[in-house]
Amino acid sequence: MSIGIMLCFVFQAKAQKLNSIAITAGATAANQKFFLIDPPDISRKKYVFGFNASIFGEFFTRDYVRWVTEIQYNQKGSVDQQPEGNYPNQIQYLSWNNYLKLRYEMFSIIPYVLLGPRLEYNLVQGVSSPAVVGNFLPLHVSAAVGGGVEFVNYFNIKFFVEGFYNPDVMPAYVSPELHVFNKDFELRVGLKYEFASRKESCNTPTYVE
Repeated sequence: MSIGIMLCFVFQAKAQKLNSIAITAGATAANQKFFLIDPPDISRKKYVFGFNASIFGEFFTRDYVRWVTEIQYNQKGSVDQQPEGNYPNQIQYLSWNNYLKLRYEMFSIIPYVLLGPRLEYNLVQGVSSPAVVGNFLPLHVSAAVGGGVEFVNYFNIKFFVEGFYNPDVMPAYVSPELHVFNKDFELRVGLKYEFASRKESCNTPTYVE
């Protein structure tokens, strides 16, 4: 599915107003919150560290507002600390992310913020918490808010860094006794290729006398 989406981006760039494509890679610090149903209780788990990577397309060429559609691989989970020992949990997700991008062009950098939903598909899980007795949901929805900085140059390939906060908006695991929500922080770097000509892609302001 992801390959088909990106091929569609490439071959229909002009029709869909696609201005650039990009790849990213980074680190994820994730944890989980366990909501016990009876008796009611909340247990916050410890962080676990993983890897994330993505490919995305950026649409439209407006100065301040753009739209980003992304396919991302991400490793989430937690460490469930119990008196008898630690129980690591890891879930690998493939997600479809869509962001509203608000940006401001400066002379040497372009700072921006990103906000939008993620539809996450459970690829693989390795869960050892005693309270989790089944599989995490195959699909669930989370939200993401982040910010980044793109570095201005005179070439079509741009370098950028981004950070995200990504909490679930619905449970990732549901049973009669327990609901589990994921939460993570992501830091990533990326390279973006702009389809504009070199003159147009340098992002340098033009002044008129």
